[in-house]
Amino acid sequence: MKSIVQNVSSRSGEPFTADIKSQINRAANASLFIFAVSAVALPVCLVNVSQEFGFSLTQAGSLGFISAIEQFAILIFSGFIAARFGKIRVLKTSLLILALGLLLFTQISTYVMAIAIIMIIGTGGAFLEALLTPLVEDLYPDDDGSKQNKLHAFWPIGVLVSTLTAGELLSRGVSWRWIFAGIAMGTIVVYLFYPGNKKTQLPKTKVDFSQFKDIINQPKFFMMGQALFFAGGAEGAITFWLASYIQLNMGGLPRAGGIGIAVFALGVFLGRLIASQLAKRFKLKQMIQWSTFLGIISSFSFFLVSQILTLYFSVFLSGLMIACLWPSIQTYTVRILPLDPTFIMVLLSCFGIMGFSSATLLMGIIGDASGLRISFMIVPTYLTFLLLIMFLESKVRFKPK
Repeated sequence: MKSIVQNVSSRSGEPFTADIKSQINRAANASLFIFAVSAVALPVCLVNVSQEFGFSLTQAGSLGFISAIEQFAILIFSGFIAARFGKIRVLKTSLLILALGLLLFTQISTYVMAIAIIMIIGTGGAFLEALLTPLVEDLYPDDDGSKQNKLHAFWPIGVLVSTLTAGELLSRGVSWRWIFAGIAMGTIVVYLFYPGNKKTQLPKTKVDFSQFKDIINQPKFFMMGQALFFAGGAEGAITFWLASYIQLNMGGLPRAGGIGIAVFALGVFLGRLIASQLAKRFKLKQMIQWSTFLGIISSFSFFLVSQILTLYFSVFLSGLMIACLWPSIQTYTVRILPLDPTFIMVLLSCFGIMGFSSATLLMGIIGDASGLRISFMIVPTYLTFLLLIMFLESKVRFKPK
């Protein structure tokens, strides 16, 4: 007889079976994986797309930034939408939207059209970004950080697969359009991983504007939001621009650029697996502080290398060091703020995405002016601000309602 698992917290609704819980967890992992595959496809194909349509580095970087503005608004309202329709239903719909956008992107012919379709892709990605982390929080409300780090380990796995596969295909002369079409098909497959809506009874998220007000009135929340802004920016800077740097500045083929991002993703993957174990022994805040400090050192070493193999080693160390930052900052914030965890995580993701996109745009502008190599100073700069915030965070107290 199947064991029955109570829906994991006092916030829970009806019980559901252990099999359904495992299925939801697998679906969440697969969703973050395919989200990563789709998100990194553009950076790997960026040189090919830019050369075909004559995009400048600033225009290329703005594709991510413009999408982020739209995603910011979606993230704000995603909590309300999830409360109305349920996380599972919204996540399944977002996968279909993502697949549609990827297919449409294969038909672009102008910069304006690229922006319009990137916003469709961004819509699907925004809901995935907003709700996957709270979904795991619903399943494991007493998580010490290990479950979230395991979930987010599927992001670098997706990056690894996407970059190696896309880089190899591009080097063999396969059109970037076929790569986007293939990812769209994979997204539809992930859609099928989820159980039917009637089989799940997740905790009810009662999100209203009073909760929004409670959270944004907390100075400590804004400090942690800024922390995730800089963490997301540091990770996004390397993910978005490394392949282009290798191709444009080091004369590498798309394969070499893909390998570069894959090596970084491997570092992130191993770092999150390690962090999921360390979280059981060390305090989250200490882990974040030490990871950030070591990340500053490893990312600064980027400017001391001139050979591609040494560069691979440098970005691997950077990935290993900054791996735990995004999931650990989210988990730590939920633990220190006794407010609705779904809405906190959604709003934190707003900061993270804006940090990610700000770094990609700034690097494009700096790259046009001074070269991509100089633009990578964004990484240690963002991490330095993050470290400062984590030391000052304890000075700000939670303000009771």
